[in-house]
Amino acid sequence: MHRLKPLKLFTVTLVALLSISGLIGCSAQKDQPTGEDKKEQTTQDAPKKDITITFVGSQNWLNKGSKIDSELNEAFTQETGIKVDMQVIPDDQYANVLKTKLASGEAPDIFMVSAGVGAQKFLPDKYFADLSNEKWVSRYVPYAKAGSTIDGKVMGFMTWSVDGWGMLYNTKIFEKNNLTVPKTFDEFTKTLDTLKANNITPVYEVGKEAWHWGIWLSQMGPIAEKNNPGLYEKLNSNQIKYADVKEFETFLTQFKEMYDKGYFGKNPISNTWDSGYEAMGKEQAATFLGYTSYQNEVAGKFADSGANDWRMFPIPMAGNNVFSHSAGGNMRVAYKDSKNLESVKAFFDFLARPDNLKKYYEARPDIQPAPSFTDVPAKPTASGKSLLENAPGGDGMDMEYGVLYWDNTTVGKYIQDMMLGGLTPKQVLESIDKDRAKLFSATAK
Repeated sequence: MHRLKPLKLFTVTLVALLSISGLIGCSAQKDQPTGEDKKEQTTQDAPKKDITITFVGSQNWLNKGSKIDSELNEAFTQETGIKVDMQVIPDDQYANVLKTKLASGEAPDIFMVSAGVGAQKFLPDKYFADLSNEKWVSRYVPYAKAGSTIDGKVMGFMTWSVDGWGMLYNTKIFEKNNLTVPKTFDEFTKTLDTLKANNITPVYEVGKEAWHWGIWLSQMGPIAEKNNPGLYEKLNSNQIKYADVKEFETFLTQFKEMYDKGYFGKNPISNTWDSGYEAMGKEQAATFLGYTSYQNEVAGKFADSGANDWRMFPIPMAGNNVFSHSAGGNMRVAYKDSKNLESVKAFFDFLARPDNLKKYYEARPDIQPAPSFTDVPAKPTASGKSLLENAPGGDGMDMEYGVLYWDNTTVGKYIQDMMLGGLTPKQVLESIDKDRAKLFSATAK
């Protein structure tokens, strides 16, 4: 089986990215073209004829940037004559839809996948074009190059940011209730009890979104790896099962306890992702499992919320005190056998121009804290800085990006079932193991 080589945990890089904006927000390299020179260099070879390239992505990845994506797509069409047909697939259907398209020979010219090992389930060797020699690769920040590299080849065009998930909390609510950052599960439950007693939803969970339940368990990977050195390597080589890792069962047991005690509010299974903005923005809830730039989105929708000043701490469950991060979010991939491959490369060149990157990141405050290109200044959030400060255990890559065959949606559905009494914590892990066994068996043939 062809596997992705293990990725390093970029502690120094992350600190620089999330807490010292000046270190990666430097000016573009001196030899980069500007103005009309850039336009001539990046598009002079692009075909000037009626070509349409298809671009498929998951709803959550594309909808937040739908306006700027559409604007840049249209600008590219005006400049080159090449049209971009962008197709948005619901999050919980995306992986299966993409796999079906690839297997049926109807692969889109461009499709989006997770960075790191999350890309492995889509068979990079078979479907991903090698982009190593594209000029924009030299302008990647370290994490972007590492996260888009598979066995020594750059296979993704990434404009996302390295990010992490943690418990975002409304500092005003915490101060009003004399609460401090909890460091243990016992302290966490006492905090949640206080909030509940004051008619504040302790933790707002977007329970209708299966993938978000999966995110919780994914964040337990780094602490389990810390306690069991080599765990990720063993998981990726099928030498150990999830059900064998005590941290995972401990977490799920505590997680079910939180649900049963009503810490997620009334009927959390019906909550959607979009409803979380209002719950947090209007002080209906005190905490939320979000990424380090989530507060920017709340602030953009609820200007009086004070969200820009909110802070974050690691999930204090199963002994966790580690900041868990991604390998750079997601990336666009060019289909290896696309008849429009040169047009796709011209499109990536266009998007990578400093002027277009500037427009893109200005329109995407959710991913601007740590951009993937050196041309764009980083703008760290208060939550990102505080998450690192509140993580004495250091940092590590979460399981979504560090472990083969992880699927947040599938894992999340098992956890939903557990919350509703259909599965025990142990059975959740055994179900994940059964799914992984099938994938290992299929790829070994």
